[in-house]
Amino acid sequence: MKLTLKANSKINLLLDITGIKKNGYHKLFTIMQSISLGDIITVEKIDGEEITISCDTEGVPTDKRNIVYKCAEKFFEYADIKENNGIHIHIEKHTPFCAGMGGGSADGAAVLCALNKLCESNLSCEELCDIGFKIGADIPFCIKGGTQRVQGAGEIMNPVPKLNDNLFVLIAKPHFSVSTKLAFQGFDEQIQPQRADVAGMIAALEAGNLDEITAKLGNVFEPFCSLEKISAIKEIMLEQGAKGALMSGSGSAVFALFEEKEKAEACAETLRPQMEQVDVVQPLSKGIYELCE
Repeated sequence: MKLTLKANSKINLLLDITGIKKNGYHKLFTIMQSISLGDIITVEKIDGEEITISCDTEGVPTDKRNIVYKCAEKFFEYADIKENNGIHIHIEKHTPFCAGMGGGSADGAAVLCALNKLCESNLSCEELCDIGFKIGADIPFCIKGGTQRVQGAGEIMNPVPKLNDNLFVLIAKPHFSVSTKLAFQGFDEQIQPQRADVAGMIAALEAGNLDEITAKLGNVFEPFCSLEKISAIKEIMLEQGAKGALMSGSGSAVFALFEEKEKAEACAETLRPQMEQVDVVQPLSKGIYELCE
């Protein structure tokens, strides 16, 4: 028995930090959007009790360090499955690494969803989110997907009006990564921290006004994440017709919203020689899709 799922990644239309918890973790307020760029995850039941992993891309750990291993382990523990729990997970990578797009989290979310079906466990979406949150803060969103207002450390979610299905999202991942730790540190060291316009973005999404949505795009991490290089990518996107552009998460991927596919594709061609990876995708209303063999 096996199941193949598409593990869709995400972008952050807005990312703000609203405080720090007693345990030292930051309180986030972010609006995440699923997009049609994702890895293909195949989960197959095998004899025995071993969890094995393979991947088509070099550099991806295929042992206990991989988030999909941790998710499988936690799933079996939660569902109290102690026998005949051997599985093989194959990862076909499409989402870039260290991009602020939740690629690994989406892979873990897909494994949880696949195991719930393969093992006929009938766990609720909330239960799967609870399991995932113990492993990675973005996993609950990747399970639910769509357009969500995400708060706390990633465990509090509420749906908000989604982006227009006819929009095109250009993703550009440069040849460098960003340290999430240093991004948080840079934010913490500010005397007067930059803030994103949370209320304005929610109002813009509710109105469905793209000009207002793009005007409210905001990410408090941008000033601490190779700002000059990120700004240069955004400038090219805007010059070639993007309605708005922003770095996703803690970077280093930059996305732009286009109304016309032709302009998005033309901009992609301009950026491709300079980038590690460039894709033109669209917004989605789900995070995980089951694929037919």
